[in-house]
Amino acid sequence: MTYKELEKYLQENGNKKFAEFSKTVSNSEYLVFGVKNPVLRQIVKEHVKDEELVLDDFKTGKYLEIDFIYFGLGLSRIKNIDEQLEFLKQNIKKAKSWAITDTASTFLKKLTFDKYWSFFLLLVKSPFTYDRRMAYVLGLKLAKDKKILNVTKYIKKDDEYMVMMAEAWLLATVAIYYPDEIYEYLLKCDDITLKRKTISKMVDSFRIDEVTKERFKGLR
Repeated sequence: MTYKELEKYLQENGNKKFAEFSKTVSNSEYLVFGVKNPVLRQIVKEHVKDEELVLDDFKTGKYLEIDFIYFGLGLSRIKNIDEQLEFLKQNIKKAKSWAITDTASTFLKKLTFDKYWSFFLLLVKSPFTYDRRMAYVLGLKLAKDKKILNVTKYIKKDDEYMVMMAEAWLLATVAIYYPDEIYEYLLKCDDITLKRKTISKMVDSFRIDEVTKERFKGLR
């Protein structure tokens, strides 16, 4: 399959109603064909070794589904985590939606904290919104590792909603395993919005008990 054939396939198999829904939730400038994620993942799986479908031919930054496949193929065709992280460093700034950063992370191989940390330190201060979101989203894979608490030293008020929500998501997930440490962090946190979003995500979690939830609610 060539890139032109891929784009034609997506155009012909998109669903208008789903496209409207997807456009709304993607919170981005992307145009949307209306093809669901399971279908996109299947395309990535089927064409990971397809030499006709060349990444350099992709016209990124316009269609949500095209960028989804671009990142899926790019990461799936790489055999080790170091090269995958390098691919993300070079390309994630092209992303225009949380839908790209959050799904791209699912294509990564086994990630260690040390490899993640150098990636995090590089992207967390980037001027690009989705570089910074990616830095936090990828940390979700290491929520059980106590060293992930080092991230709290770098979290600061971010005017970009999508970055702030990624910070809250990571804090709420880490709280599943280290509630006392996250409690102490939020107790001193002067970013009211971040604090409330983190607690809201914790309250919605099925992996946090009611006693812990009530304790955190007291910080609102």
